[in-house]
Amino acid sequence: MRELLLQKAHRAVRSKWTLLLVLLLAFYLRLAGLGAKSLWQDEIFTVAIASTENSVSEVVSIPLYNTALPAPPLYFLITHFFLHIGDNDFLLRFPALLFGVLGVSITYALGARLFGRGEGLVAAFLLAVSSLHVRYSQDARFYSLLTLLSLLSLYFLYRAISNNRSRWWIGFVACSVLSLYNHLFGLVVLLSQIVFIGGLWIRKLLMGRGHDPGRGRGIAQPQEVAGTFKLRDGLAFLSSLTSILLFYGPMSPHLLRGLLGRKGLGGGATPGMTLTPSFLAQVLEAWGSGPGLALLVYVIPVVIGAVACARNHRRQLWLAFCWLIVPFAALIALPAKHGFRPRYVLFMLPLYLILVAKGLVAGNEVADRWLGKWGQRRGICLALSLLVLALVSFPALRVYYDEPRSDWKAVATLLERSFAAGEVIVSPGAFPQVVLPRYSDSLRDATFLIGDSELFLSSRGELREGFWFIGPGREKMNSIERDLRGAMPLLFKVVFGVDADGASRGIRLSIAPTMYSDLWVLYVRNGIDAVELIERYEQALEVVSPPVAPSIHATLRDLHGE
Repeated sequence: MRELLLQKAHRAVRSKWTLLLVLLLAFYLRLAGLGAKSLWQDEIFTVAIASTENSVSEVVSIPLYNTALPAPPLYFLITHFFLHIGDNDFLLRFPALLFGVLGVSITYALGARLFGRGEGLVAAFLLAVSSLHVRYSQDARFYSLLTLLSLLSLYFLYRAISNNRSRWWIGFVACSVLSLYNHLFGLVVLLSQIVFIGGLWIRKLLMGRGHDPGRGRGIAQPQEVAGTFKLRDGLAFLSSLTSILLFYGPMSPHLLRGLLGRKGLGGGATPGMTLTPSFLAQVLEAWGSGPGLALLVYVIPVVIGAVACARNHRRQLWLAFCWLIVPFAALIALPAKHGFRPRYVLFMLPLYLILVAKGLVAGNEVADRWLGKWGQRRGICLALSLLVLALVSFPALRVYYDEPRSDWKAVATLLERSFAAGEVIVSPGAFPQVVLPRYSDSLRDATFLIGDSELFLSSRGELREGFWFIGPGREKMNSIERDLRGAMPLLFKVVFGVDADGASRGIRLSIAPTMYSDLWVLYVRNGIDAVELIERYEQALEVVSPPVAPSIHATLRDLHGE
């Protein structure tokens, strides 16, 4: 007995040290290049809302009243306080990193609670090296916090129904409320939990009446499934649900307004989610490390894990079903007029990986029994499986780290060299006004206007200052250029393009189209001539990136030819 206890203690110590190594790996992968890349559109929104120039009340009210789809304020408040430490991109993204690493830790805790320490460690490792989770642990948005709070609420709920203590129910209520005040998809998480508990309650009632679905079919009835869910658990859940809804009361008017708005369940031309094979492949690729073989090395263990759960862990299988199926079913049944992105269901990824871990461990146990005759060491098949998953995961991580995106930093550097006092910056949207002064102090006092070519053309006879037209390279910027060239044959133009090949995986997975938009810079002024244009282009060559330089060289050849 004493030897058994010592072995158990040694395994617990090894698990703690292994978990520490996994968390250090997760922290390193999320820290790498954290502040290097330029902010993209949604992160610029975060800056505009969480800015230290805004008061706390403004940080709360802006996302609720001044956005197309009302957004809960929790993440913006947290970011606001971090920016008081230092207003830079690193600290702007650091909360997401912190929540991402904590999410890896809670994935271990939940996996160990559902199946065992081995499954918890494997799942934590897989989440640590997941390129999708790393991406949103480096993104100044609320997705890694949504994942963390969703995992915590599920962990507390599972502990509560296994051991009906008030502290677990309080933890479930607290994390659920925080999740709802962080992102609207906290409602989808709560719906999954309601279906999970509802299924357990219905099963309990059927068994109480002698209608056990497993009887007579040779299906095992573990104690955990057949006997632990009691009426008081259901009543405690209803009481907790009532508390959550009461705490969520202040958000209800905003929720209703969002659902009825153009990006909610009301009007709008953007299609909602539709269930197609390509859509499912896109989600599974995002959750894994790529298409083809890289996808199969994740999907096959999921199937094995589900089969293993069907024999001895049927409650856990029901939980996985609710967590991975109910959100999609809800979003398909009530499609929002908002394009679907895999990041919206990032909270589902850890449980998917826990199921992968269950399949890997179950497969390893079978392989150990087969290989035991030849004296093979236990766990060798599991180690090889993890090695294969790591080998397919790290290339996806490298693709993410090297991925190009809209480079507002480069635009700011160009303007810093060429912008003159009194000139005006015009854009179809408010992005330059937020992001350019962030990257260049000399632009903090610049005049920013929202509009198009008419702002210059209607006043060109009166103004002598130059106009800078800056924005994503969509139809609007093309239209502005055509209008300007019709009146001013000579203008300065630099397009900071995004390499489509480098961004191909992000584009294929619908990560965010605006992340990969080309950024256009157009400069016009009354009296500009070819000599001045040549000087401006030569100055631009000193600061633009190599992919942009060839277009400038081509323009210089044309100007010298004239």
